[in-house]
Amino acid sequence: MRIDLTADAEDAAAGSTAMQRQSDDAQQQKPEQQIPGGADFRELFESVYDAAIITKTDGTMICANSRAEEFFQLPSRQFQGLHVTELISGSNESLIPTINTSLEHDRFILIQAYCCRADGSTFPAEVSVNLLKISDQQYISFFIRDVTFRKEAEEKLRTGHTAIQNSGNGIAITDTDGSLQYANPAMEKLLGIEKQDKTFQIHRCLCTPSIGESIRKTIMTGKPWSGELQMRCARETTLVVLASVAPNLDADGDVVGMVWSLLDISDQKRIQNELRQHNAQLADDLSLANEFQLAFIQREYPTFPAGVPLNESAIELGHKYLPSGAVGGDFFEIFAVSLSRVGIFISDVMGHGVRSALIVATIRGLIEELGPFRYDPAAFLTHMNRDLARIISHPGQTMFASAFYMVLDLTTGKIDWASAGHPPPLLLHAKEKKARPIVPDENTPEPALGLFPDTEFHDHHSNIETNDMLILYTDGITETESPTQDKIFDSCGVIQTIEEYANSSVSECLQQIVTNAQDFSGSAHFDDDVCLIGMRVRTLLPASDS
Repeated sequence: MRIDLTADAEDAAAGSTAMQRQSDDAQQQKPEQQIPGGADFRELFESVYDAAIITKTDGTMICANSRAEEFFQLPSRQFQGLHVTELISGSNESLIPTINTSLEHDRFILIQAYCCRADGSTFPAEVSVNLLKISDQQYISFFIRDVTFRKEAEEKLRTGHTAIQNSGNGIAITDTDGSLQYANPAMEKLLGIEKQDKTFQIHRCLCTPSIGESIRKTIMTGKPWSGELQMRCARETTLVVLASVAPNLDADGDVVGMVWSLLDISDQKRIQNELRQHNAQLADDLSLANEFQLAFIQREYPTFPAGVPLNESAIELGHKYLPSGAVGGDFFEIFAVSLSRVGIFISDVMGHGVRSALIVATIRGLIEELGPFRYDPAAFLTHMNRDLARIISHPGQTMFASAFYMVLDLTTGKIDWASAGHPPPLLLHAKEKKARPIVPDENTPEPALGLFPDTEFHDHHSNIETNDMLILYTDGITETESPTQDKIFDSCGVIQTIEEYANSSVSECLQQIVTNAQDFSGSAHFDDDVCLIGMRVRTLLPASDS
């Protein structure tokens, strides 16, 4: 017969109080406990591994062995006179009659309960109860085993089993040949296994059977295996799973099977493939966009007088264009306004990438439409701003572009120019070998294109002399940061390079600006688009060429 008693804190406290009362009763001097039976029995009684207690048939304790002293933290003589129910939490006066009645038919009774120590604490115990007859006298013997470690192990097993049963991963245990020994509900659902079908072989689900043998060989060495597998389930569909297989070891450390953990990643793989295809298509589109944008970039410069070779032109021209990505937001164009006047336009769209490149294409189209205004820089930028603001204005989004447009009269050296929030060009005076920015006398900057459609831009004027060099640029070069990001290359770096290479060709000077900026940052890559235009006046044209 088995009896299960539930632990109760109140019962435990009552039991410990009774034991403490027995221990503290100084006036009650009990003689040394008398163990029934002869010397051999007494020696056997003391050598028992479990706590052993002998009671009268009414449950009153007569004696206890030294193991009981350890378990209950009570001297052996103090057990005398206590009732056994004071040691067992959750028990009451009905326990002993029940035991006596049951032992008339059963050889022993097994009680699962919590026992009370003298200090009020409890421990889980397994109590075996027998009738004991010594010298024609009937007694009840209680053998008590502390099962704390067993309970902890059982709780861990129960927790682990619950976790495995409720795991989202499919978990299975097989023998070394892949025959199923256990599968949790997730594995049964994943592979379509009939509930605990011990004839199921997990290797048969592998789309590539040779991988199963490879897994088995790895496991037999005592090492785990992990990787992606293609598996067929009962629905005849193919799954991609992330598999982790570990060796199942016996008590001697020998491999007796495999523990499988499978996670269905079919949807993730499908999404990855779709993203890969999408990214490949996007890369192709960007490559095509890059080809179109590079086609926009000027390959031939106008010459003055018209038709002469470049090295005989009145002006020497050069440029450097370095987008930070596949497509960029910087743009420039150089064109003949008349037989003796050259127009130079440079712009920098906010940000970089596809959106900026689309604005660049829009600006290029507007330059074609604004041909009648090319003579007048202020009117040119005013009309471009009005049209661009109308095209790119969207609620909640702000897009703009800085721009600088100039017209140089090669008969006089006069420059008419207008700026829309763009960095000022740098003019190198050949005689002094000093470079200075071109800024308006009143030094009142005007807004970028696309912000305020009603902005009226203003004309400004400067002069350039023979052998002087003019450098136009976007802020991608001047905002280049040092490796520690505590300094920027800024216009001072450009000016220093221009002055140092004043006697070099325009192309060499532009290349050196780029090289110095790369050295400054410690990287060949720029975080923003870079555009540089250089122009040197070789000679002025006769007035008749206008």
